[in-house]
Amino acid sequence: MKKVLLGLAALSAVSFAAQGDTYLNARFGGDLGASYTGYKEEGMDFLNDETDGFGGELALEGYKSITDNFDLGLGLAYQFHADRKKQGISEVGNEGEVSGAEYKSLPIYLTAKYNFNLDSDIKPYLKANLGYSFNFDGSDLEAKGTGTNTGQNYKMNADVENGLYWALGGGVEYKNFTVDLMYAVTKAETEVKELDGKEDNDYGRVVLSAGYRFDL
Repeated sequence: MKKVLLGLAALSAVSFAAQGDTYLNARFGGDLGASYTGYKEEGMDFLNDETDGFGGELALEGYKSITDNFDLGLGLAYQFHADRKKQGISEVGNEGEVSGAEYKSLPIYLTAKYNFNLDSDIKPYLKANLGYSFNFDGSDLEAKGTGTNTGQNYKMNADVENGLYWALGGGVEYKNFTVDLMYAVTKAETEVKELDGKEDNDYGRVVLSAGYRFDL
């Protein structure tokens, strides 16, 4: 799947560069309602799926107008994901908080837009992204004891793996300014050696972004 997506992206880039009626869209977005995949260890909630703090992305997308309504392009984004909310653990002899297993992403993706050509300066559109995400800068799991276990603090090494990236939504364009509202998911797996195995660690969110269209 990885090779297929990267091959399609390369083919799209060659086609994009060879033809006219092209434009770039640079945008910045913030995450709304973000969440990670939770993790349970021996039936106990070990990592929270909720987030704490701000996540967002910077993206550059190049498009080719295929028809009056349909644009096809290639995108590249830098995504900084929100921190994971600390998960409290409370059982006899094991009280504390666990956090971590966060990461950043750099997806390369195909992007498609269907434009509703209305007799107006406001132009709505539907949009879809599909690509491959290079996930990096993964944080270790950190456990901090509380109560009678305040001295029991430790870290566990966590390695994040790459995965698919997709997003669906829409937006509007007004005099070259754009606003997108997309639901996006970055797929990932994280391996914690101390916990024996890999676990899904996907990051899903709604992204509200603003951008500007540069005609070429």
